[in-house]
Amino acid sequence: MAEKSMKKNKFLAWIEVVGNKMPHPFLMFLEITAVVIIFSMIFGLMGTSAIHPSTGEEIFIKNLVSTDGLLLIMLNFVKNFQNFPVLGIVLILGISTGICDRSGFFTTAIKMGLKNVKGNGVVFVVALIGVLSNQAGDAAFILIPAIAGVIFYGLKRNPLAGVFLGYATVGGGFTTSLIPGGWDVTLTPISVTAAKTIDPSFDMSLLSGYFILFLAGIICALTATFVTVRVIEPMLGEYTGETSLNASSQVTPDEVKAVKKAGIAVLIFLVILVAACIPGNSFLRNQETGSLVFQAPLMSSLQFFIIVIFSLADIVYSVSIGKIKTINDLVKMMEESIKTLAPFIVLAVVVGQFLFLFDQSKLGQVLAIKGGNFLASLPIPTQVIAVLFLLLTALINLFIGSGTTKWLIMGPIFVPMLMQLNIHPAFTQVIYRLGDCGTNHLTPLFAYFAILLTTAQQYDKKAGMGTLFSAMLPYSGAFMLVYAILIVIWMTLGLPTGFGGSVWLY
Repeated sequence: MAEKSMKKNKFLAWIEVVGNKMPHPFLMFLEITAVVIIFSMIFGLMGTSAIHPSTGEEIFIKNLVSTDGLLLIMLNFVKNFQNFPVLGIVLILGISTGICDRSGFFTTAIKMGLKNVKGNGVVFVVALIGVLSNQAGDAAFILIPAIAGVIFYGLKRNPLAGVFLGYATVGGGFTTSLIPGGWDVTLTPISVTAAKTIDPSFDMSLLSGYFILFLAGIICALTATFVTVRVIEPMLGEYTGETSLNASSQVTPDEVKAVKKAGIAVLIFLVILVAACIPGNSFLRNQETGSLVFQAPLMSSLQFFIIVIFSLADIVYSVSIGKIKTINDLVKMMEESIKTLAPFIVLAVVVGQFLFLFDQSKLGQVLAIKGGNFLASLPIPTQVIAVLFLLLTALINLFIGSGTTKWLIMGPIFVPMLMQLNIHPAFTQVIYRLGDCGTNHLTPLFAYFAILLTTAQQYDKKAGMGTLFSAMLPYSGAFMLVYAILIVIWMTLGLPTGFGGSVWLY
C-alpha cells in the first residue's frame, strides 16, 4: 500500500513539475506566434505546398519574414483583436452569468435542487447538478463540492464522498451540454473558422453537437454515481470525524420565491419563443425551406436567446431578493462581472494575432492536408484515430486548463485535419469537449484543485494532495472509458450529432 502511494505521489510530483514550467497563456501565445513566423519563413523558402482536396489548387506556405509580412502585421493588428471570433459573445455572456453568480441565483437554485433527496438518489442528483452547473462557469468548482459535502454530512454519509463527487462531476461534465450554453457559443465559431480553411462555404449551428453532448452529460452523472457508490464510499468508509464547516444547505423562503419567479419569467419567454416558431412562415424559419434548423434565423440567433434567458433569470431573481433596487445596482453588478474578464481581454490581443498569422501563412492548411492524408494512409480504423484524439486532448488538458485556450491552439489544426478523414467539424468539436471533460478534475495544476483540498480538510485535516488524486483518478478513468465507447458507437452507427451536425462530412 505504501509502495502504491509512493508511485502516486511521484506521478503527481511529475505532473506538477512539468505543469509549473508551462508559461502564462499570454507568453505561450507570443511564443507560438513567433514559431508560426519562423516556420513560415523556413517552409516558405523551401517552397512547401499541398494540393487542396476540394479545389485542386496548390497551396504554398507564405513567408511572413518579409516586408509584406511586416505590413500584414502592422496594418491588421487592431483589426485582428476586433475580429477575434469569440470576443463579443464571451464579454456579453460573461456579464450575464457574472450577475447570476453575484446575486446568488446559481447557489440558491442548486440548493433547491438537492432539497428532500434521500438515499442513493442523492448521489445521482448531486452528480446531475454537478454536470448542469457548467452554466455557472468556474464558480461551480467551488460551489458544488461545498454544498454536496454538507448534503452528504446531513444524510450521515461520508461528506468527503460528497465533496469528491461534486468536484468530479463538475469537471467530468464541464463541456457537456444538458442545457445549451457558453461552450456551444464559445467553441463553435472557432471550429467554423478552422473549417473554412478547407471549405470556405462551411457553416454549422451552435447545437450541431447537442444530441451526443446531452447524452454524454447523462452518462457522466450515471458513471459518477456508480463510481461513488461502488468505489469512493467503500474506500473512504464510515465518517466518524467532526467538521468545522459552517455552510448551510438551507434556503430562505424569500430565496425560494425569487427562484420561482425567475423560473416563471424564463418559462414565459420560452413559451413565446416556441409560439413564434410554430407558423409556417415564421420569421425564425428558413424562408425558402421552412426549416427551423438548417440556415434558419432561429439557429443563428441562439447566442441572443441564451443571453436573454440568463439575463432574464438574473434580473428577476436579483430584483425579487433585493440585490437590485435601482438601475445603478444592476450596472454595478455588470461592471463587477466585466472585471473578471480582464485577463481574457488581454489574452485576446495576442491570440487574435496568432489566429490571423497562422491563417495567412497557410501553415494550418498545408499541415491539415498533409496530416489528414497521412492519417488516411494509416491501416487503422477512423474510430481509433478519433479515440487517440480524445486521449491527446485529455493529456494536454492536464497542463493547459482553459478549454477555450486549448481549442484556439488545437482547433485550427485538428478540425481541417480530420475533415480530410471525412469527419465533420461538429464531431471533432464533440471529441475535443469530451476529452477536455476527462481530466478537468484530475490535474492539480487547475486553480480550484487547491480549493478542493481546503474543502476536504474541513472534514479531514489529514487530507492531502495524494488523497485528492487517488479519489479523482477512478472518476477520470471511468469518464474516459465511457466517452471513448460513446464516440466509437456514434461513429459506427453514423448517428446525427445534433441539429444540423453529423459524424461524417459527406
